[in-house]
Amino acid sequence: MSGADKTLLVVAGEFPPLKTIGRIRTVKFVDHLRQHGWHSIVLTLDPTGREPNYDPSLLDEIPEGTEVVRLPMVDLEESIARAAKSLLGHPVTSPQDHPLLPGGRAGERATPPANRKPVHQTPGGSPWLDRAHDLTRQLLKNYVYIPDNYRAWANAALKQARHIVATRPIDAIYTTLPPFSSAWVGYHLRGETGIPWLVDYRDLWYGDVLREWLPKWRQQLELRMERRLLKRADAIITVSEPKTAYMRKLHPELKARWETLTNGYDTDIYAGRQRTRPRDDGRIEFVFTGRLFKNRRGHPFAEALGRIARRAPELVKPVRVRILGGVSPEIRARYDAILQDYGINDHFEFPGDVSYNEAMDAQVNCDYLLLIVDTGETSDGVIPGKLFEYVAARRPIFALCDPGVTQQIIERAKIGVVVPAEDVEACEDALEQLLTSRSTQEATGDRDYLSQFDRKQISRRFSDFLEDICSTAITRPNVKTV
Repeated sequence: MSGADKTLLVVAGEFPPLKTIGRIRTVKFVDHLRQHGWHSIVLTLDPTGREPNYDPSLLDEIPEGTEVVRLPMVDLEESIARAAKSLLGHPVTSPQDHPLLPGGRAGERATPPANRKPVHQTPGGSPWLDRAHDLTRQLLKNYVYIPDNYRAWANAALKQARHIVATRPIDAIYTTLPPFSSAWVGYHLRGETGIPWLVDYRDLWYGDVLREWLPKWRQQLELRMERRLLKRADAIITVSEPKTAYMRKLHPELKARWETLTNGYDTDIYAGRQRTRPRDDGRIEFVFTGRLFKNRRGHPFAEALGRIARRAPELVKPVRVRILGGVSPEIRARYDAILQDYGINDHFEFPGDVSYNEAMDAQVNCDYLLLIVDTGETSDGVIPGKLFEYVAARRPIFALCDPGVTQQIIERAKIGVVVPAEDVEACEDALEQLLTSRSTQEATGDRDYLSQFDRKQISRRFSDFLEDICSTAITRPNVKTV
């Protein structure tokens, strides 16, 4: 296959201009693969512009000349609500936010800003109608949106993908999960056309630490779905060796090729972005950028700071903690209780979602980057994409994470401090040492070790893997299916 350019059909629910960490892996692969002769056609979501994580400036991330085919999200909840209101004679208003789009994990309901009402409420609205809407939401979430709320979108994407493969020479199909519904597109196309299909797991489907809320019957149902779909996959990619090992143990019957391609950093992502905050302004600033929800909380950091404040208030006096991003209501309520109990409200700031540029500026200007990693049974294999964003920012990292790959990378690269995610005492000890030393130099770390996570190198490996899959897979010419 050497010589002429090849074409990769990319099916990705998360792509610019949605400000999710998952978009970065995909858009960077699309960009860097061009250097290796791979042209991409991206089949993705058509945002409305009302999404909480919509950031139009991120359109600049898409490489010039990339073909992007967008399809709108099918919002069953909103459609049902509008139909019910119309039948009952209630005013039907346009939604202010799209409640179904991911704020960090595809398929997870985004938390609307606190000063906005949910889309189903209207002034003078019926409490009965609101209760019915809540019941409808729960029924959809638990019994219809399986495995996630992208299933209807995936059906439309499959129809569009069939047209693409029938009219264009496609060499390989790449679906990146989540959303997990995207796997149906690759599954059907592989069976209908014989084009090699690669499945990329940014997060686990069955066994993911942020999907532990699912009831057992639903977990087993989705495991059977996953097992069925992956039987047609030519290759399965994950972002860490523990995740690859977990998947191989979970699906020992699969004949697909396995590959680990970690997330990575771009050496030029912060090019031209300099620190503007003076180092001698008397503050010690910690910054977290991202979402806090479900098993990603970070409460021990706040409690540890509070304990130190009671013993050594002067040590904590210069500390400012900025949590930039969405925080789910139950996690925020716990933060508020801790801050109130220890009297450290003035040390914390929760601005909510900010633009990507604002988040990057905050990372460059802080003294320490706060990394809060998901906890759970499979957390040892979690390497947040945020970690590599922090690596590129070259600020020292203070990480709350369970033992595993993320801890190993930070400690081996010498770019920060790691404490167990839920261990308040360990966090208190490490934080006190840090505040006492007040060492806030640039975290260059072991660049030779970190070079393996340079996204250009990872993309080169991906290109070689694509070539190998395409040359060994049993294929046949594109079959007209539309």
